[in-house]
Amino acid sequence: MTPARFGQPIHFTPRLLRGGRSAAFAQVDVTQKDSEGQDRLTNHAAATFGDDVPGPALTPLAALPPLGALQTGRDLEGPMAPRFSQHVDYRFETGPHILQPVPGLPVIERCWMKIRHGGPRDVIGLCYLLDALYPPVWTAIDKPLGMATVDLRYDILTDPTLGHCPDGWAFFELRMLDFGSGWTVDEATVWAADGTPLALARQRRKLAPVRPARP
Repeated sequence: MTPARFGQPIHFTPRLLRGGRSAAFAQVDVTQKDSEGQDRLTNHAAATFGDDVPGPALTPLAALPPLGALQTGRDLEGPMAPRFSQHVDYRFETGPHILQPVPGLPVIERCWMKIRHGGPRDVIGLCYLLDALYPPVWTAIDKPLGMATVDLRYDILTDPTLGHCPDGWAFFELRMLDFGSGWTVDEATVWAADGTPLALARQRRKLAPVRPARP
């Protein structure tokens, strides 16, 4: 809704909209005090929780990630690293390709990620990592563009566990789907080390308006 100021307290107000025997629907509003002491809405989220049940299963997303990149992949560092990347360890398969476009190649970034200092191997940590990299479109352009998330959806397929993610590592593929008219849409898929698909994410971002130069 509006950028939250870094390092300032924020307030969460959760609400249970409806709870049943197999599914529950909830919302949460996030607010922060402005310079005049008034609450301003920074984020709004909705979540659906449900029980897993036994039954037939098809997992076409299952794919063994490149384990060798854990030993040979580069980390993310330098002035273009997002502020929150200080909490994440990265091992890129071939990148990072940030602001280094290669004509004809798909707009994709692939890397291992984990929360630094032995962070949680759980759904909350997984959601953090799914948004812990620069926008994929930044691998197709040579100058950074300001943008803000306006819609972000997560689908958790399998709860990450110590067995799925030894040492906390999981493998992420981020792909740009569309870019133009002041918007960009991208998606992310994450796998466990054994190839189990863990989650999907889709994100729509609004580019910051380009203001004309002052006379």
